[in-house]
Formats: sequence, structure tokens, C-alpha cells
Amino acid sequence: MHSITTAAPRRGPVHHARTRGASHRAAPEARTGTAKDAVLTVLGLIGIVSVLWLVAAGAFHLSVIVFVTGSMTPTLPTGSAAIVQQVEASELRIGDVVTVPKPDSGIPVTHRIVDMAVVEGSPDDRALTLKGDANDVVDPVTYTVTGAQRVIAGAPGLGWLVIGAKSPVAMVAITLAVALAIAWALWPSRRPTDS
Repeated sequence: MHSITTAAPRRGPVHHARTRGASHRAAPEARTGTAKDAVLTVLGLIGIVSVLWLVAAGAFHLSVIVFVTGSMTPTLPTGSAAIVQQVEASELRIGDVVTVPKPDSGIPVTHRIVDMAVVEGSPDDRALTLKGDANDVVDPVTYTVTGAQRVIAGAPGLGWLVIGAKSPVAMVAITLAVALAIAWALWPSRRPTDS
């Protein structure tokens, strides 16, 4: 009996050069694909967080305020941002930080409740005595409210980012950057051609 063996065809330098060329082309395209996936993932997460915030803000009466004075230092210094929730006056407690309008001007003030009383003839209303954490004396006026925005979370420094992002120039720049990032991430990649 004779055994028959077949040898694999020898691969010459042309084959090796072609293989190396294909692998060199594939590497940058793989990196580009990974970068595009990362951009789409980040944009997707930003979109999800934005939608969740809008839903939560509507359902739980949330909004964001920025501290432009230092009256609540060191708790919430100038430039801090805080999430506030609109609540009924009956839900307020001494020690809460609230945003209420000044009786004379309507300008909002955000200070801590240091004393509180039920308004005679209006059991749902409260007369609030407020004081800024950095102030030595209480506010000179009493705030009579049916409800108030109560601070539920705050972060120093983020207020400047909020203010900056709301400027017309920043909004246009952010919109263009997001549009360009989406266009780049969704742009079809060139497929390598066999030569």
C-alpha cells in the first residue's frame, strides 16, 4: 500500500504582503469603529439621563437653582447648584433650606428656616423666619408662604457650569458638537477592497 500525502501549497511573498496589508488596514478601522461606538454610547447615556431628568422634574416638581451670593456659605457657597422640589408649606420643617420670594420685590431668596409658625386663619400657610448660614442675623422680613422650593441636594461649583451652558453661544456650540458627533459616529466606514 502506498500512502498519498498532499503538501500545502507554498505561499510566496505576494501572499504574505497581501495578508500584512489587510491586517494593517483593519487595525485603524477597528479603532475607528470602537471610537464611534464609544461616542454613540456616551451620547445615548446623555440622552437617557436627559429624558429621565425631564420625567422626574415633571413628576416630582423638581428644578435647578444656582447660588449667586455667598449667604449660604459654607454649606452652599457662591457658584453652587442645587436641586429643589416644590412642596406644600405644611411639609416644611425647621432646618430646611428653601427658596421663597421676598415679600416686597418678589426676588427669590434661598435661606434656612430657623423658625416657623402656622398663619392664623390659614392653617395650610406658614410664616417663615429665614437666615443665611453665613449671616449673623435672621432676615428682616417674615415670609408667609403656601408652598416653597425645598433644597434636596446641592453641589458646590456646578452652578457656573449651569449658567454657562444656558448662554446662547454655549447652546449653539453644544448643539453643533452633538450634531457633528452623531454624524461622524453614524457615517458609514469604508470597507477594505481586496487587491
